[in-house]
Parts: sequence; C-alpha cells; structure tokens
Amino acid sequence: MSIYRRTDRVPLNDLTIVAQTRAPDSQSQNDAEWTKRRSSEPANGLLRPTVNWALALPADACPQALLAKFPRIANLIAVLWQDPNSLRRYIDDLLVDKRGNRQGFPQNILRELFALRAHYDEVNPQTSRPWEVMNNGE
Repeated sequence: MSIYRRTDRVPLNDLTIVAQTRAPDSQSQNDAEWTKRRSSEPANGLLRPTVNWALALPADACPQALLAKFPRIANLIAVLWQDPNSLRRYIDDLLVDKRGNRQGFPQNILRELFALRAHYDEVNPQTSRPWEVMNNGE
C-alpha cells in the first residue's frame, strides 16, 4: 500500500470542482450590473439614530435646515457626537474651506452649525490635558 494518492482516480470522499463555461455576453452583463451598483448615489436620507439625536437636542441647537437640506452631513454629525475631537474637527472642516473651490453653505445652515458647535462646547467642554497646559507657556 502506497502513502501517495493515485492521480488517475478521484476518491469518493473528495470534492471535485468542475469549471463551468459561460457565454461571453453573460460576463459583460454582470460587469455592467456591478458598475451600476457601484456608481449609484449613496444613501441621502436621514437615518433613525440621526432623528433620535436631533430630537434629544434643545430647540435652539437643533439644526432643522441642515437635517432637511444636507441629511448626509447630519448623519455624520450624529455619529460623531460621542467623539469630541472628531466632531470638533469635522465641524471646523465644514466651516473652513481648505480646498479653495467650495461655494459654501447658505447663511441659515452656517448659523445652525455655529449654534450646534456652541451647544456642544457647553455640554462637553474641552478638557485641559497636562501636555496642552505645559505647551501653552512656550
């Protein structure tokens, strides 16, 4: 008895894979469907956690126009609400044009973003860390 398997037969307990041939048209149709799926527009509506987040805000800080006109931005702000550094950085990036080619937000959206940032700073004040205090004197 040999320890090597004979290659001229396949044992009954092994899996045999047989390549299936496809018609060339079916491959191009699958590729076309995939590109349509990939180039589709991302979800541009309010998510349920965003609505819950907005309902928990006080009336003067709730960004009604932002929720209506820019739901994707509102969704991201709601997600980042628990991460102070990321939220502050994101709102600052929204307010300051670093690329130089953006048209900017309408005035009512800007007011809401500033009010939202002010409310967030009241609720979650920035903590002074020892290394930040030490570097301030330099």
